[in-house]
Amino acid sequence: MEKINTNIGFNGEVFLTKEQWDTYRKRMPVRYISKKKKGLCDVCGEQSKENNPIQNAHKIGFGLGILYLGLTPEYVDEDENIMSAHRTKCNKSVELDLEGSCRQLKNAGIIKLPNYLPAFVHSIWNKI
Repeated sequence: MEKINTNIGFNGEVFLTKEQWDTYRKRMPVRYISKKKKGLCDVCGEQSKENNPIQNAHKIGFGLGILYLGLTPEYVDEDENIMSAHRTKCNKSVELDLEGSCRQLKNAGIIKLPNYLPAFVHSIWNKI
């Protein structure tokens, strides 16, 4: 049997198609963060601790980015969206809320969200 390639990516696309978005609403994708964690926390500047290690943290959260903004997992896992942060406290402080995530996308040059996203998301987007 021939092997079927997997994890072929999204060819640099920022947004999912409506069909892809609907599929991910049924079952969320897996995260593939390739950025190496730093030895120091980007939030507090302290080193990793045995009871509070450094981990990768998404600015635009994985679930929020995919479910509410229709972003591709590839885009959400890009280095620019990842920071090194302690597992407790620091990690949560990195993650933006929906409004902050919309602002982050606009600052990155995104000018329009996909039409299939809920009206309340477009309302927040248009308010910024």
